[in-house]
Amino acid sequence: MAWQNRLLIVDDDPAIGDLMVQVAEGLGFQTTYVERSDNLLSVCGVFQPDLIILDLMMPGTDGAQSLRSLADNKCSADIILFSGADTRVLNTAARLGESYGLKVRELLHKPVEVVDLEAALRRFMTPSASDLETALRVAIDKKDISVHFQPKVNLKSGHEWVVEGVEALARWTCPGRGFIPPADFIPLAEGAGLIDQLTDVVIEKAVPAIGDLHQDGHPIDLAVNISPLMLATSDAPDRFAQFLERHRLDTANFIVEITESAAMGDGPLTMENLTRFRLKGMMLSMDDFGTGFSSLVQLFRMPFSELKIDQSFVAELDVKEEARVIVRSIVDLAHNLKITVCAEGVETRETLAFLRSIGCDQAQGYLISKPLALGDLKAFLLASGQRPIVEAVAVEPTG
Repeated sequence: MAWQNRLLIVDDDPAIGDLMVQVAEGLGFQTTYVERSDNLLSVCGVFQPDLIILDLMMPGTDGAQSLRSLADNKCSADIILFSGADTRVLNTAARLGESYGLKVRELLHKPVEVVDLEAALRRFMTPSASDLETALRVAIDKKDISVHFQPKVNLKSGHEWVVEGVEALARWTCPGRGFIPPADFIPLAEGAGLIDQLTDVVIEKAVPAIGDLHQDGHPIDLAVNISPLMLATSDAPDRFAQFLERHRLDTANFIVEITESAAMGDGPLTMENLTRFRLKGMMLSMDDFGTGFSSLVQLFRMPFSELKIDQSFVAELDVKEEARVIVRSIVDLAHNLKITVCAEGVETRETLAFLRSIGCDQAQGYLISKPLALGDLKAFLLASGQRPIVEAVAVEPTG
């Protein structure tokens, strides 16, 4: 893995340079200090900094020239400009760097207070895995994980959008660090032994929300992704069923999504768990279908009720005949096995039209909707013309 938090300090005053090195290393940065900017590029090439503090007023090559040299060499580091020059000069230098395409992020005035230097450096620190793991553990304990819902629409209804279900997606905004992508925190949760607890938080928030939509007349399905690690123990089907019963959501409206790699885990135990999900009335979906070497084998061996065509195929439907042949074949195969098909990653109307033409059952993607918070999902259902279903109640005649 590449090193992170590499700081290059360029300043002609050794006393200031030494102070910056002490402060930065105290925060966890790896530092390199140079007194002259003449050899800035050679040091950058070797050290490859993530962050550069650049003094503008240097002997020899000045800060403005250094900015141009960094731009010519495609420097991607964040840059803090540091100078005793007046504010207008600093601001002009910042605009100059930005015009070159450099990432000039902050301005510091000389002399700088240690507390201000620390605050500036902290804003550019990439948290270590252990720091992020601790923050994730706290977020899970406090249930500070939010859930967004991406609609899955029926392609055979005769209407543009009829939402049949949603996929629940975990979202985490870490205090002090901002939005952390699922691609970062899901593997972290798996590695830290937190994936069961994280999934439970998602289900605890998603199931009551969809239950409320059922009560409001929107009987849509809920799909939740589970990690392969959750199939290594035998209690997941029972936990899920108990939670669904507690919140009065029919198991037939709950879809367990697993990737093909998950289905290839510990053979007997994985097969037992997947079978028990189905025996308890839950649906079972194979996510990312077609990306592995044994999709057909798993489709044959495991009791799937749905498969989701991977977006790598869907994204090519508008431009490659090969992709259209494969997707058409997948739909035909699934239907012959009495399995429904959902296409992921739909982003154009041409793609949607093709999927409709070959009888694909459902579609999901940014053309239809991005993942939505619960309030936005309710608004989307109404805006799409999906009115609540109201059951007729027989009234005894009077008089």
